[in-house]
Amino acid sequence: MELENMCETETEDDIITTGKYVIVKKLNFKKIYKVTSNGTLMLGKDLVEMHGIVGKRFWTTFEMIPINKGKRTYSLQEVLETESLNDLLNELPSGSDNRSIIDDGTSQKLSKEEIVQLQESGKSGKEIVGSLIENNKSFLDRTEYSQEKYLKKKEQKYFRYLTICKPSISSLHEVYFKLDHNKIGNLRMDSLAQLLSYSDVQANGLYMLYDSGSQGLPAAAMLNRIGSNTEGYLINLHPGNVPQAMLVHAMNFPKQQSDRLINVNIYSFLRLFYQGENAVLNNISKKVHNNWINKTKEGKSEKEGDDRVNHEISHIEETMDNKDTNLGNINETNEMPKEQSTDGSLKRKLDERESMEGTMSKKPRWLLETQHAVELVQNSIVRGLAIVAKEHPLNIVTALLPFLGASRPFVIYHIYREPLQETYMMLKQKQNVINLRLFSNFLRSYQVLPERTHPDILTSDTGGYLLTGYLVQ
Repeated sequence: MELENMCETETEDDIITTGKYVIVKKLNFKKIYKVTSNGTLMLGKDLVEMHGIVGKRFWTTFEMIPINKGKRTYSLQEVLETESLNDLLNELPSGSDNRSIIDDGTSQKLSKEEIVQLQESGKSGKEIVGSLIENNKSFLDRTEYSQEKYLKKKEQKYFRYLTICKPSISSLHEVYFKLDHNKIGNLRMDSLAQLLSYSDVQANGLYMLYDSGSQGLPAAAMLNRIGSNTEGYLINLHPGNVPQAMLVHAMNFPKQQSDRLINVNIYSFLRLFYQGENAVLNNISKKVHNNWINKTKEGKSEKEGDDRVNHEISHIEETMDNKDTNLGNINETNEMPKEQSTDGSLKRKLDERESMEGTMSKKPRWLLETQHAVELVQNSIVRGLAIVAKEHPLNIVTALLPFLGASRPFVIYHIYREPLQETYMMLKQKQNVINLRLFSNFLRSYQVLPERTHPDILTSDTGGYLLTGYLVQ
């Protein structure tokens, strides 16, 4: 009986269900998609209805079937085999060179309208490409290599097969790095691998991460290494109101594993650790009280205090019993009630003020998460520290190094070298930091094909810089 339950648990992770994230792969193109019951996905100009993938296994291949003639709308049908265009090359002769071919745009006899009609008529990609080859005057004169490139180009345009892939750290990184590598802080795959290696992330233990905006990629990678059936924890410190956790959600971690990730604001964490809960709550209560009075008098929203106080206020608003009543709604009145105002108006405003002050007696969720993080660092030693910063990391390193255990490693990533150089010089003066190394990576991928092996033409020039070291007593 237990064996049957284990098998059911293992197969559940391999089944596509609503709410999960998947990677839709069409040849070399990949896109992240969250599964819904009646969801659709835009692939270029094609609209694909995705409800057909629910209940299927990951790595299943589907064919795009046209729904309405004249509209590029498709449904998905599971297939066991896909057609290949390589068969067309085996049936046709090829030329010895391309010297006689003139690219004047007149080689293709079919017009654009006729090609669109072929697509809308429901013909398969192989049939469409076969028609293009038949009506191309110069195709038979091309070399075999040139014909192969032509077919690959047409295959990307008319190929109608999708594969639903299971997300992984490498596949999610590939999607975002090709889409816009600035969104993940130019964190290349080799730099991410070294970040995990030098922070010594293992299954058990407490680890700390500061990430100022990488779509949750470092947190997802570290949490993936920690696993679910362990006692490890990851404290993810972030500077904003909420962390960037897109890629953490996209990994479809089970609840047991996602609970190992604790997201806290770095300013709230440091204030609570050094000042205590009463000082933090009193400070927030005073700020909220003054903010309410000023906004009611002026009749408009004003930002007061620094970003840290605004962060705490925003979390307090989330804990209010009536979620439709928040600071913005309370302060929509134009001015304070005057003497001619009715008693009901005065009572309503006083009730709103009392209800808002009453929220201070309840602990908001962000405070509970921050208290959990503080308890962890007080009761156990941080075994590894990783910092992925877009800002200058000097003050961040100074604030977080005291939480690191003795003889434990730390690693700092930055896209530019100069901030890490200044941090290196500061850490070099400390007597409890050893084995400091500042370096960069160079990664070049190669295309390896028969008689044509060369580096990829389009590649990233840098994967950022890493500063590593160890903290000792």
